Amino acid sequence: MVISHKYRYIFIQTPKTASSTIAIALCNRYDGEEILHKHATFDEYLAQASEAERKYFSFAGVRNPLDVVVSRFELRKSGEINETIEHKRQNQFIQESGGDFGDYFQTFVVEANINVHNPAIVPANWWSKSFQDIDYIYRYENLAEDFSAILKKIGAQQARDLPLSNRTEGKVDFLKYYDRATLEQAYKIFFPYLDCWGYAIPDSIRRQVFAQQQIKEALSSLRTEILDTRPGILKRLLYRQENIIHQKILITLEALCQEN
Repeated sequence: MVISHKYRYIFIQTPKTASSTIAIALCNRYDGEEILHKHATFDEYLAQASEAERKYFSFAGVRNPLDVVVSRFELRKSGEINETIEHKRQNQFIQESGGDFGDYFQTFVVEANINVHNPAIVPANWWSKSFQDIDYIYRYENLAEDFSAILKKIGAQQARDLPLSNRTEGKVDFLKYYDRATLEQAYKIFFPYLDCWGYAIPDSIRRQVFAQQQIKEALSSLRTEILDTRPGILKRLLYRQENIIHQKILITLEALCQEN
């Protein structure tokens, strides 16, 4: 996290959004200084900020999580920054599977239950009111233009273009890593985040997600109604079977959506 009392800004560093590059530029050229820790959240900052500092211009970044997953795959594949046991485990898995991204995705995203709350993929607490209240959210995909816009907002004259560092070696267009099945899974897993920050989502996925939400809401309402009006054995039966019933309905619904 970087703060400037001269320009009255606070930069919340989020993973995989070129935040290290931006932090270096801010500290070297725009009167920034590091505070708290690198990936401190906006809530952590607000908890210790003075009344004046709470009014500083705040900014942070987002990035398409489908791209982040691919970057993590290539990083683990290279083995260059495999610092933890988990990093080494992923590297070994990739080598033994012949570098297949689909296998990696199924094992370390789907089976590992990685979702829109995982801070290794998306900013911590991105759904919270405090994060939503950040003054400017730049997009990694539009980094140069957004950084220039941020400097204008804080009243700083841009000294030079933002250097692009820490690029993942060997990574091409991230969508080329996904086949049809893994791409559909990824869109569904990260749908709330993608939708919140305006990333493109196929209409077919939107229809499926919307239909699933309607079914879940209807099932929840039905469950509440039954539990409120039927005693004893019916309640116990419902508790035992509801997950199975929900899953069967969702599988059938998904099949119907794909056919349409």
